[in-house]
Amino acid sequence: MRVAVAYTQSRQQVREQSWGLSHWLGYILLLVLLLSMINGVMPQIEMAIFSGHVQIPTVVLKLLMIAIAVLGVLIKRKLGTPAPILLAWATLVTYLFFEAVFFTFFANYSLIYIVYSFESTLYFLLLLPLLYAFKETVDERQIATIITWLFVLLVSLGIWQSVTNDPILPTISVDQYFQVYSWDFYGRVRAFSLFGSASNFGHYLALVAAMSVAALGQWNGRRKSLAAIGFVLALVATYMTLTRATYVEVLLAVTTAALITFFKWRGIRLSLLWGVYAGIGLFVAFVAPAIIAGLRGTDHLFADASLLIRYEEWAHYSGIWLNHGVATMLLGTGLMQSSRFALTQKIVIDNVWLSLLFQFGLVGFLVILAFIWQLWKTLMKGLQAHPRSILTIGVVSACSTFPFTSIFGITTLDYLLLFTVWLISRKA
Repeated sequence: MRVAVAYTQSRQQVREQSWGLSHWLGYILLLVLLLSMINGVMPQIEMAIFSGHVQIPTVVLKLLMIAIAVLGVLIKRKLGTPAPILLAWATLVTYLFFEAVFFTFFANYSLIYIVYSFESTLYFLLLLPLLYAFKETVDERQIATIITWLFVLLVSLGIWQSVTNDPILPTISVDQYFQVYSWDFYGRVRAFSLFGSASNFGHYLALVAAMSVAALGQWNGRRKSLAAIGFVLALVATYMTLTRATYVEVLLAVTTAALITFFKWRGIRLSLLWGVYAGIGLFVAFVAPAIIAGLRGTDHLFADASLLIRYEEWAHYSGIWLNHGVATMLLGTGLMQSSRFALTQKIVIDNVWLSLLFQFGLVGFLVILAFIWQLWKTLMKGLQAHPRSILTIGVVSACSTFPFTSIFGITTLDYLLLFTVWLISRKA
């Protein structure tokens, strides 16, 4: 009897110790996720310390995340990863194995390049099932508080950059390892804050604006006033990014948050927004430019030079993908948008869907799309279970804009980071 009691107490102590370690690793994971989202923080600190140089590559964050995931698996052997996500993951891994064989023997790519291309494009999807070890380890109110205080800092810097028409911070490192993209908009400084671009800043603004809408629908008194101030600041900073895609992104995130908070939209109706927002993206990309053609001379915001460049890129790479045989159409070219290798240095696509089709082919595109859709369904279930969670409403609303933003840039990672922040949050 005493042996049984001692054994039970020992197991309980092990569980408590494992939970404590998992809890602290969850906080470290949150830090890594935030540093990955606010992707200019580390480079800016390093440039300030090392005389303009970036000494620590961003791959360190990836390695740290892998180490945390492995430790999580060792601590918590039952991850609780949902079966549909495991199936999507297994399907993706199997497909990548056949892709590696195909590109090795038929495209003559080096194994180093193949592994790098898979890792560069899909590392977060491949790692995600392991991160379920940290599901609900950090209190969501703490995460929301951290996001809010970071927002105060980030939006203040962004507004300062715009008002003074000065980037304030270095926009490129001496070694050119880091640079802020497209910050100069016809002589006006786009607010980019501590991000690598104004568009990256826009993703964060969309999240906070959506959370503010959720708070406005639930809070009263002074807290409601603070939520209103946060919402207004998010809109002001959005304008100061001088980025049209960001304007629409924040508007769509706010729309989704309003539908969830005030009209109780759930499930299938929210999922239909993916189709609606994708349609808006196509409209903005191909129809709107013709409608506003007469306004081009009045404001640079209506200039279509960048869009025309995108048209050329999309047509060029679509042609390569479609006109090189059935095998290439189904399995892709294996080429990606990256400056790391000579054969990919000149590739610029800036479109998630076309880049996936170009690199992995139609089959790979469908496999990855199915995986992403499972993550969206997981968010829908989370919203159903926690309809008043402000963080959940904010993440769902921000992620609902993915079909729109994916047309104008490679934005997949930003949304996977948001999903993981939500995953590790312990709902009240």
